[in-house]
Amino acid sequence: MVSIADRPVSEETDPVPSKRTNWKRLGIAAVAVAFGLAMIPVLIVSAAYSYYFATDLIMPGVQVGGIPLEGLTLQQASAVMDLVWNVEVRIQAIDLTDASPYWEFAPSEIGLRVDANASAQLAHAHGRDAGLIHSVRQMIDGWFNGCALQPYVTFDSNIALQAIETWADVLHIPATNADLIVQDGESIQVAAQEGRSLDVEATLGLLAADPTSVLLKYRFVPLVMKPVEPTIGDVDQAASEAERLIASQPSLQAFDPVTGELITWTPTRTEIASWLQIERTPAEVHVHLDSQRLSDYVQSLNASLGAERSFDLEAANTAVMQELQGEDSETLLIRYQPRSYVIQRGDSLITISLKYGIPYWKLREYNPGMVFATGVTMVIPPKDAMLSIPVVMNKRIVISISQQRMWLYQDGEMIDNHVVSTGIPSSPTMAGIFQITSHVLNAYASRWDLYMPHFLGIYEATPYLENGIHGLPLLSSGVRLWASVLGQPASYGCIILDLQAAEQVYNWADDGVVVEIQR
Repeated sequence: MVSIADRPVSEETDPVPSKRTNWKRLGIAAVAVAFGLAMIPVLIVSAAYSYYFATDLIMPGVQVGGIPLEGLTLQQASAVMDLVWNVEVRIQAIDLTDASPYWEFAPSEIGLRVDANASAQLAHAHGRDAGLIHSVRQMIDGWFNGCALQPYVTFDSNIALQAIETWADVLHIPATNADLIVQDGESIQVAAQEGRSLDVEATLGLLAADPTSVLLKYRFVPLVMKPVEPTIGDVDQAASEAERLIASQPSLQAFDPVTGELITWTPTRTEIASWLQIERTPAEVHVHLDSQRLSDYVQSLNASLGAERSFDLEAANTAVMQELQGEDSETLLIRYQPRSYVIQRGDSLITISLKYGIPYWKLREYNPGMVFATGVTMVIPPKDAMLSIPVVMNKRIVISISQQRMWLYQDGEMIDNHVVSTGIPSSPTMAGIFQITSHVLNAYASRWDLYMPHFLGIYEATPYLENGIHGLPLLSSGVRLWASVLGQPASYGCIILDLQAAEQVYNWADDGVVVEIQR
């Protein structure tokens, strides 16, 4: 007997599905759904890839040199690359010694360019030229992670060289030589300054070594500068010479034999500094005295004496030069200029002679061939015309006719004085500027038959008749004259002293000592 449970049941006759059958169906359905879901991204990627490939657009996430190019055509990408890199981008020229930018400029000015077309093609090729599967993978990677590509950089060394040579002229800072300036009586040293110049070869070498990094990474052109040394490093020697001259304190002296005045001129530091001339050569600075400026100074001193007086300009220039070099100079002698006089009614050579203190024969000497008549202009010899031998400047004899006195001066100080007797009215002593011209221990005057002890000749009243200073005269008979009348006019024109005073003056007064006889 067969039970119902043991009988096979056909599908047609089995009215109730088993649990096993249900699970099987559910698994199949789940697989179908999962497959469908998995196919969605594939379909999307496929669609996207097909879109970019079909439209010839650059794949997603692609950028070249930091510029996003996705979705652009090849032509559009090339235009963008050219605009940004070759037009808008600026790089700097930088001195490597201090990293200070000098200026900005377009890369093309230095021969650097981005090949826009080649760079765009590089971006366009991404996701196309690596086989389908690999290209799709490139697209997907770019989509999610981006794809950074480096543009192609070109470099033209000829353009770069021209640009760098142009910069060399602009960037050149010449060295400043040490210098010396004389200002306000002071010598001022100007320190030397090192210059700089662009090393064209080294700069071009750095640029040519890695032009891509210069443009894409650093964005600057490294300028290699080299120092330019000054040719004159210091002016110590010239400054020392300038200071020596300025501080030399030269003293120019001039003696007026007529007045007995000793004039001293001491130029200031500013005045001395104005005479200095700074001569600059490529290798040295020298200090010289400008002879014209010095001469102008000397002429100004001469002009300060007035129209009647002057000194020897050449001798004065020499004296100043000697003083500047630390040498003692000779005292200048002031000389006088001739004067003029219109002859008046009643004049004679004698009256004019006495008026001006010039012997009449000297007047004739200055007016040769003159017709003496009223209204005629004659030349009056200068006040120092009777100073015929070198003047002794540190001694002076002053005699007063009105006071009948003599004073002796040495180095500007009075050292002694004596009572004198001058000429009587009929044979007066002439007032004027004279000098000791001779020493005769015991002169003899044949005209009056008398001896004049310790005779000092001072001027010729007439040719061959010399008036002088001497002691009390002695007649050939042995009689001593005028001892009792000293202090009042008594002589025939000479100046009489007592014997002791005459000897003293004789021994003290050198030939050339000026004798000033006052009225």
